[in-house]
Amino acid sequence: MRAALALPILAVPVHGTAAEVGVSVLAYRERSPGMKVTEPVLWMSLPFAPSWELRASALVDIVTGASPDLVSNASGRPVQSFTGASVSDRRQASEVKLSRRVGDVVLSVSRARSDEEDYRSRAFGLEAKAELPNRTTTLVAAYGKSNDRVGSSDAPALDERRDTKEYLVGLAQVLSPRAVVQSNLQWSRGRGWYDDPYRFTRSFHPDAPPSFAPDHRPGERDSIAWLTRFRLHFPAPAATLQLDYRYYRDDWSIRAHALEAAWSQDVGEGWSLRPALRWYWQSAASFYSPVIARPEGAFQSSDQRLAAFGGLSPSLRLAWRDPGGIAVEATAGVYRNAANLRPGGGGTPTFEPLRAAYILVAVSREF
Repeated sequence: MRAALALPILAVPVHGTAAEVGVSVLAYRERSPGMKVTEPVLWMSLPFAPSWELRASALVDIVTGASPDLVSNASGRPVQSFTGASVSDRRQASEVKLSRRVGDVVLSVSRARSDEEDYRSRAFGLEAKAELPNRTTTLVAAYGKSNDRVGSSDAPALDERRDTKEYLVGLAQVLSPRAVVQSNLQWSRGRGWYDDPYRFTRSFHPDAPPSFAPDHRPGERDSIAWLTRFRLHFPAPAATLQLDYRYYRDDWSIRAHALEAAWSQDVGEGWSLRPALRWYWQSAASFYSPVIARPEGAFQSSDQRLAAFGGLSPSLRLAWRDPGGIAVEATAGVYRNAANLRPGGGGTPTFEPLRAAYILVAVSREF
């Protein structure tokens, strides 16, 4: 859901020399009859010995509400139908990361797991960061692998596998005393089960009997993503301009762009205010269709997260940091997906707009 809606995700902070512990709570709600999500997160960072650091986090996703499971054109236009009963699910996830500094290089190894009723994931990662002698350039390379099992509460016998390998290279460059840029290139190779066992399509054709098809997607997915971030500080107003751009493409024919602009403004002793606007848009997967094609193709999905659409997400964050090491921040935002928010038009005409709001509150303490 996070990947589909492109919500901001809290990053576990790292300050290097101080131990830190924190807790956050995310509340997300779609307009009725959509989903509601509550996510408490607990994290900690613990430097020990001369050159070691341990980071760990744990979270619980509590999901309730109604989920679309059928797209039908019985009314003459394809529309989403929602489950009659309320969906209720809980996901538990955790991650541990151990890092060691060797000269100007930091080596890390991580392990993560996630469990819910119908999905289980196990992952590990390796990372190396190197600071060049000029002290203005940092290089990074990383590798990750996840092994997932896909199930279904409607079909207890379903137990399919999905494996993904991810690679990342990047750099961070100090451009001046007030400006820095970071750019990462990530690509992944996925193999296994990508079908959504809860989604179906029912179509009525004027010259043929009605047809009914389950969600069926290719058994592999290769993708590449490029993320670039730019920060420019302005001393006089005590503010920082923040610009992010992310490009994504995969072999399902999805091409996605995300552009975010933010202004972080100091507003008092220890206080800062950050308004931001994020714009996301994508093309449709090659096998996406709100109706079953005649003749039927090898793959078919009416999941509108695979459609062509755009999304706008304004947000506002207020943060406060005490000289003693206590930090508090609160972020509120809204999100809207619609076909006409894709630049230049071309969104899927039958795309049903999605509206959502979220609030994120986090408290941390350095020791």
